[in-house]
Amino acid sequence: MIQHDEQGGHDWTRYVVRGLSDWVEYVREFNWGCTPVGPMESWSSELRQAVMGIMNNPKPRVLLWGKEHYTFIHNEASAPLFGKKHPDCLGQDASVVFAELWSEIQPAVASVFAGKTFTAERMQLPMERQDFIETTFWDFSLLPVLGHDGTVVGLLDELFEATQLVRGARRRDAIVRISEAIRPARTLQQLWPNILKGCDQAVDDIPFVELYSVEDMDTMAESASSSSPNLSPKQAVCQGTVRLPKGCGTVARTFKLEDDESHPGILKSCVQAWRERRQVMLSLKDGTLPLELANSQGTDRRSQVRRALVKPLLSLPGETDQNVVGILVVGLCCKCPFDEEYSLWTHLLGEILEKAATLISLPEERRRAQKIADEIHDALTQQLRLTTLEAEKSEARFKRMAESSPTGIFRFDADGKPLHVNDAYLDMLGDTREGNAKRRPVADTLSDRVHPEDLDRFIGVWTSVREDKAPVTIEYRLRRPWKSIDRATGQELNGDFWLLAVAYPEIEPDGTVSSVQGWLTDISHRKFLESLAVQRLEDALENKRQTENFIDMTSHEMRNPLSAILQSADSIVSTLQTEMTILGENVSLSQETADEILDASQTIILCAQHQKRITDDILTLSKLDASLLTIAPDTVQPPTLVSKALKMYEGEISRAGISAKMCVEPSYAELAVDWVVLDSSRFLQVVINLLTNAIKFTQFSDKREIRISLGASYQTPSGQHHKVKFIDPRPARPIHTERAEWGDGEELYLQVAVSDTGRGLSEEEMKLLFQRFQQASPKTYKQYGGSGLGLFISRELCELQGGQIGVCSCEGKTVLTFFVKAKRHQPGANRRPSMHSCASASASPTVHDRGGSTILMDATNGNKDSYQAADLPKFGLQPVLKAPVNGTSGTEMTANVPPISKANITRTTSGNLDVLIVEDNAINQKIMAQQLRKAGCTVHVANHGLECLNFLDQSVFCGSTTPLSVVLLDLEMPTMDGLTCIRHIREYQRTGKIVSHVPVIAVTANARSEQISVALAAGMDQVVTKPFRIPELMPQMRGLVKEVERMEGG
Repeated sequence: MIQHDEQGGHDWTRYVVRGLSDWVEYVREFNWGCTPVGPMESWSSELRQAVMGIMNNPKPRVLLWGKEHYTFIHNEASAPLFGKKHPDCLGQDASVVFAELWSEIQPAVASVFAGKTFTAERMQLPMERQDFIETTFWDFSLLPVLGHDGTVVGLLDELFEATQLVRGARRRDAIVRISEAIRPARTLQQLWPNILKGCDQAVDDIPFVELYSVEDMDTMAESASSSSPNLSPKQAVCQGTVRLPKGCGTVARTFKLEDDESHPGILKSCVQAWRERRQVMLSLKDGTLPLELANSQGTDRRSQVRRALVKPLLSLPGETDQNVVGILVVGLCCKCPFDEEYSLWTHLLGEILEKAATLISLPEERRRAQKIADEIHDALTQQLRLTTLEAEKSEARFKRMAESSPTGIFRFDADGKPLHVNDAYLDMLGDTREGNAKRRPVADTLSDRVHPEDLDRFIGVWTSVREDKAPVTIEYRLRRPWKSIDRATGQELNGDFWLLAVAYPEIEPDGTVSSVQGWLTDISHRKFLESLAVQRLEDALENKRQTENFIDMTSHEMRNPLSAILQSADSIVSTLQTEMTILGENVSLSQETADEILDASQTIILCAQHQKRITDDILTLSKLDASLLTIAPDTVQPPTLVSKALKMYEGEISRAGISAKMCVEPSYAELAVDWVVLDSSRFLQVVINLLTNAIKFTQFSDKREIRISLGASYQTPSGQHHKVKFIDPRPARPIHTERAEWGDGEELYLQVAVSDTGRGLSEEEMKLLFQRFQQASPKTYKQYGGSGLGLFISRELCELQGGQIGVCSCEGKTVLTFFVKAKRHQPGANRRPSMHSCASASASPTVHDRGGSTILMDATNGNKDSYQAADLPKFGLQPVLKAPVNGTSGTEMTANVPPISKANITRTTSGNLDVLIVEDNAINQKIMAQQLRKAGCTVHVANHGLECLNFLDQSVFCGSTTPLSVVLLDLEMPTMDGLTCIRHIREYQRTGKIVSHVPVIAVTANARSEQISVALAAGMDQVVTKPFRIPELMPQMRGLVKEVERMEGG
């Protein structure tokens, strides 16, 4: 419903009316000021009424306004009738827009403007609706439109196009005339002129015709009479033309059909239609229709033929073996489009001609078909004799094969009575042929042979194959035992006698089962091996479980005393930094004594750290053996990881007098590598392993230099850059970078080379590297120590990350190089994690929380969250320890002490935390409490989880007065273990018994990731693995307390 202005009503020529159609809106917005009728606001009421009248009419209507200019206005229903003239004809002079037909219609228009009406039916008018002059037919009434003074001011045309109706009737008449013309023909020679006669009457739809018959070549006529016509060479013979001038160059008297390359013009298209058994369209536009044919009806635009069809006439239309008897070339009318109706008419014309040719040639085809059938019959008879003989031979071969087959073959009737069985079948069941012939139905006779536990299942399957009529497979046991001899050992094997039966029914046409046949296989040996494999698997799993338990227990028991050793050594070092009192008296040590004590303390620390590395390597190795080591990508800057490795071992490098530096190669900058996605913990672990290996072999050399080079490439590194030969990776490694968490960034390779100035390796020694528990030589362990696991683990970690590792060495220089796959970080992804989200199997302990793993670093190692690649730290460190000696101040002494000693003590003593230590090991408890008190903490102790809960009842967390900042909770304790204790604490928080969150750090020697995950899931805030040092733990404790305070305060 049109919404309209209340003042303007529906007169859209005066006011804005909503809801008008697109065409009416177009008419309303049209620039009428450039037309004789003038702007719309100046229109007369008669013009407005006439325009709105035709626009509202659903039938085609046209308005011509003005006696002199005949301004053309049409409605939307008439738009399709004018083709490409719409919409440009709107507002134009009709005598100009429709100039091609104006001479025909102008007298009628003039009479209407004289006050008369005009009516016409099926009036023929030429109209250029597309790109050609089309003959159209119209029914219309022309009515005068009167002005206010009674004069004729316009013309209303009520029109209807009858073009399709006229063409349809004309083409039906043409089909009838052509059918009548060809009906008398009894031979093909009579058919051809009759076709031309009929087409001559269809002048409006067929401008010209060329007709060719397809015949055998004269030289092959004799042989063609005795074989299939499709096998003889063919030629096309012209039978005549219609409306083509004599001597037309496109008409050939005869031409061969085997070769279309040598034929000009439409003859090539005729060969194509004959060969492909389909019609071919010729077009003047694409040059396939010769100009001579196009101009055969006239050279002017209205007479020139634009298209023609080449149709093969098939004697057996619709059959697979179609014989082309003729080729028809027909021109298409240039005064009408080749639309669907025209195409259908030409197709119908072809079918009529083909049916006529089929009726004529059918007797000839029948004679040929009979001869072919006789020849086929004779050939089949001979073939049948040969096939029968071959079948008899095959049956004999099959019978011999069945009798000698090691597989049992059987065939039973529908009731289960045996029809045929071979010797293997009888041997498996322990039966004889005479005894089997007397057997009753199989379900009854085998009840005394099938194992009682499998009998019901066996009977059910036998019933199923007969009733469900479907193939079945069953494995079942016999009552008799199975015995065999192991050929390798000669040992007797015993077990159940297992059979595999495969049976299927033979079904008759009426749906009944006539017989059941199948095969029987002895699978006793396979079943014996399966049971043996299952037993061995269970034994292996049990052995693996016991091994893991042993490794876990060993790791736990080794880490506990290591923690006490490290903390005791730290206590000795820290004591030397203060004035010592023994029995209430101050004691001063000489320089030599202080050096000896410091050196002994550092030796203890180094040995403990070395012991921890061995423990970590064993744990990593056990994960590799169990295929439990996973790759977890995160977003990092590789130079920062390498810097971190150097920073962690700054003290050890300095004590050994080694100059260490990192070099970022030009390839890294050329690729503009910044943030990448890789497993930073595994990457760092390999760097640390290679770095510690380099430190170990360089510390006793005259020249002590270590260089770590970092490069990048898009191609897999070949090792030529560092003259390294990479170790071939193990096959079937999974590709981790294709997983979704790696993102869609560009894939690249990161290469790290660690070179040192150690003694170097020989060819034989390099062959032993990267193998489990192998070192370069037996002397290596005696001189440098180590377990021989670090490089083997590094190789495994590199290959897990899609990379390789290799070595190049000569006297005085060794280069260990590895590369891994990574992906460039896509901008706009999640925030970049800090560099402390990387775990490492280094000498530094690791703290785990719900956000990831963090390496504990002391004050000297630094707590920077990240490094910029542009200002990487330089290494070549010579630490100097300043401390008072013999009561004097300001004296400097140089000693092999890691730079953490003084800085850590100063930093940790600045804090004041109330700490509860829950530890059952008295030595660890005592030493940890001493160290924490030296760090400025107030320390309380508990021996197990129950005492911890009792202490919490008296603390500020339960509304009491005893201050408490953080709990250090061991996991394995008597009475109540740490996991049970933390669950109680978190439950008390949920119920309100504990009023706020209790910061709890698990302190444990259980270092497996699974054990750490269980602790975090139970409610621990963080997990710290033993051994650790108090100066490294203090920042983590303070950070946790501040984080809890911030969250509860927010």
